[in-house]
Amino acid sequence: MTQIEIIRGMWMNGKSKTEIAHALSMDRKTVGKYIDKEDFSQDVDMQANEQRTSKLDPYKKLILEKLEEEGQWFHKQRFTAIRMHSYLCNELGFEELRDSYQLIQRFMRHSRSAMKRKSYEEGGTMPLVWHPGEAQCDFGEADFYDESGKIVRLKSFIMSFPYSNGIVSAVLPGENCQCVCQGLFWMFKALDGVPFKIVFDNATGIGHRVCSRLVESEEFTRFRMHYGFRAVFTNPYAGYEKGCVENAVGAFRRNAMVPPLRIEGSLEEYNLNVMIPLSLAFRTDSMHYRKNAPIGKLFCEDRKALLPLTGKPFRISRITRHTLNNVGRGLLDGKHSYVLGPGHSNETIIVEKTAWEVIAYDLGGKRITSFDRCYGPEDEESFDLPALLSFMPIKGNSWPNSIVRERMSDGPFKSYLDQAGSGERQNALFMFSSLTDEYGFGNACCSLNRLAGNGHAPSRDDAKALCERITKIPAWQAENPTGVDLSPFDALLAGMLREA
Repeated sequence: MTQIEIIRGMWMNGKSKTEIAHALSMDRKTVGKYIDKEDFSQDVDMQANEQRTSKLDPYKKLILEKLEEEGQWFHKQRFTAIRMHSYLCNELGFEELRDSYQLIQRFMRHSRSAMKRKSYEEGGTMPLVWHPGEAQCDFGEADFYDESGKIVRLKSFIMSFPYSNGIVSAVLPGENCQCVCQGLFWMFKALDGVPFKIVFDNATGIGHRVCSRLVESEEFTRFRMHYGFRAVFTNPYAGYEKGCVENAVGAFRRNAMVPPLRIEGSLEEYNLNVMIPLSLAFRTDSMHYRKNAPIGKLFCEDRKALLPLTGKPFRISRITRHTLNNVGRGLLDGKHSYVLGPGHSNETIIVEKTAWEVIAYDLGGKRITSFDRCYGPEDEESFDLPALLSFMPIKGNSWPNSIVRERMSDGPFKSYLDQAGSGERQNALFMFSSLTDEYGFGNACCSLNRLAGNGHAPSRDDAKALCERITKIPAWQAENPTGVDLSPFDALLAGMLREA
C-alpha cells in the first residue's frame, strides 16, 4: 500500500506513467494499473489461500510419507526441518532443493499442524473455566545437590491452581501412591486447607486403567475419603486437559531451580522449611496473564475456597501380607527386594510400606525390623544386617562369602575372623552380634576393628566400653579438644593389649 500511495502521489504531482515507472524501476503497465484503480477496500479473496505452483510440489508426497512414518518412532526422535532438508539433498540427491530450506520448513509446519488437528476427534481443545479451590497435580524431575555435593535427580511434585496460577511444590523420591499422598499431606498442611477437586495425570502412582475404566488404589481412596476431596483423572496422552500444571512444572524448574538447589537434612524438613515456602512465593507479584490482577491476590481467593483440614492426620502407608523365601527375602516394588535373613525363611509377615520405609511385622503385629525404601531404575537389595549376623554363629562356614563380611569395613577384626578356627570364630561372632544389637552394626565394627590386633579378638568389656564412648560422645568432641597429653594412657593401653 505504501508503494501504491507513492505511485498515485507522483501521478497527482504531474509525473507521467513512463517517468514514474522509470523512477521506481517498475513496469509501466503496473503503474497504470494502480493509477486507474478505484476500489481499495478489502475482500475475503485477498486473504483466502490461493493454489499456487511451488518448486516443492513434486516432493510433498515424499515429505508427508516421512512425517507419517515418524509417528511409529519415539516421540522425541523425529525429523526437524534441517534434517529433512539434509535428507532430501544429501541422501536422496535432490540438488535442486539445495536453496529451498524455507519452503521445506513452512510445508512441514503446516503439514504437522494439519495432522495434529486431524488426530483429535473433537477438532481441537475447548477453553475451560476454573474456579477458586480447584487444583491440578503432576510430577516433573529436577536435579539437586545432596549434602555431600553430589548431583541427584528427584521427583518434583507440583500442585497448581488454574484460577490464580498459584503453585505449591514438594520434592519426593518416587511417584508411588505413598509419595503422592505424602506430598499432598504436606501441601494441605502448608495451605491449611484441601482443594475440593484435584485433577491428576493418568492415575500415575495412585491407580491403573482396565481398558477404559480407571481403578483407584485402595490406599489412595482411603486418603481421598479422609480429607474429603474429589479426584478427577485425565485421559491418556492428554496433557492439555491440565495445561496449567504442565506449564507450572517447567516454569518453576527453569526459574527457581537453576542452578540446582542443595538439600540439607531430611526431605521432610527440606520440603516444609525450604521448598514449599519457595513455591508459595513463586511469582505472587506477577500479573495474571488474563485477569489483570496479581497472582498472589488471586491465590488468596483460591485458599479461601479450600475445604477445612481435618484434625486427625492420615497414616500414609500400604499394609499387606507377604511370604518370604528360604533365605528370608521378600520382593517388593517390582525390582527392589528386602532380606530379613534365614531366621525368617518361608515365614508369612505383615509388610507396611511408607514413602520412606519398608517395615516388617510378625503376624502378631510385633515389629521385626525396618529398611530404608529403595528407589531408582536399578535393582537393589537391602539386608537386615543384625538379623543376618545373629544367624552367623550357627552358619559359621558361610562367613567367607557372607553379606555381613562384604558390608563390614576392613580392619584387624575382619582379618581375625577370616583366619580364626570354627570355635574362635563362633565366639567372636556371638560378641559381634550382641554388640550390634545394642549399639548398631557400624559402631560395633568400628570398636572391634580398633581394638583387635596381633591375631586376637578384643574382650567384650573393652569393646563394649569403646562402643559406649563412640555412641555417647559426638565425633567432634572425640578428638581431645582440651589439649591434654594422653600419650601415657595410649602406651599403657597398648601394653595391656600386648599382654593379653
